Amino acid sequence: MTEQKWAIPEETLKVALGKLEIDAKYYPLFVEKATKALNEIAIGYDPEQDDIDGSIDIATDYMNIYVGQIEAGLSETWAETYADHRLRENVDDSAWEAFQAVSKLQGYVQARMEVSHFARFIDDDSSFVENYAYFFIYKWTIEDVKEFMRIKNSLIEKGKSEVYAREYALHHNITPDDDYCHLFASKFEECINKGIERDKAYTIAEAYEDCYDTHYPQDNDIEGKKFIDVYIQGFEYAIVNGIDSPKKFAKEYQAAYYNNGERPSYVAKGEYDYIISKLLANKG
Repeated sequence: MTEQKWAIPEETLKVALGKLEIDAKYYPLFVEKATKALNEIAIGYDPEQDDIDGSIDIATDYMNIYVGQIEAGLSETWAETYADHRLRENVDDSAWEAFQAVSKLQGYVQARMEVSHFARFIDDDSSFVENYAYFFIYKWTIEDVKEFMRIKNSLIEKGKSEVYAREYALHHNITPDDDYCHLFASKFEECINKGIERDKAYTIAEAYEDCYDTHYPQDNDIEGKKFIDVYIQGFEYAIVNGIDSPKKFAKEYQAAYYNNGERPSYVAKGEYDYIISKLLANKG
């Protein structure tokens, strides 16, 4: 540690601490931060009153942040790291640095617990705390989480299902385009309602969205949409049944059912006819 050369008069420090209205037990830390700030400012010359005042201001800002975190139930490691970074960075980046510091010293589990305390410090709404704690590890910001909640709650109020609303709001964080969010969420919901596992439902919904992104069918392009639906019907069947190369299977299925622009023969309830049997026989 660099030897400190300059010091602030004790009486000045005590007066400044009194204005903070915090417990006297924090006095040593306040002195440490103010003195460190002064020695970083006054390099190579005797500090002037402006230097002392500026150093006390820095220490005051630090202590306000630090004590706030401690009183919110955060550890000293979190509070120290968060306060240091918060002096020059935004809330989200500072929280991430604090999380990393706690994780390194006390373990990942403890760090995740502290995220919940921090979330409660930001907003004690139980839904916010739950969502912030969940999405924090994905580096979602406070505003990301609040926007997710706003969109999700708005859709539920409009009569959409919990599944649809959550996936729409989630996707909006990645692709803030209403049309694509709807495509993904509606297909995901459809798969879940069919009893398809969540990871497979995600894969199918992503493929469905990608098809629209690639082919760009217009609202009045009925045939174009049917062309995509046929492909996804085959893709879904391949994913659900564990067929290798689902994209290849889907293209073969699409060609079989949509040859030369003819209207495809939709098959209800997953009961596939002779064409599918031939494709399955050649899936290897």
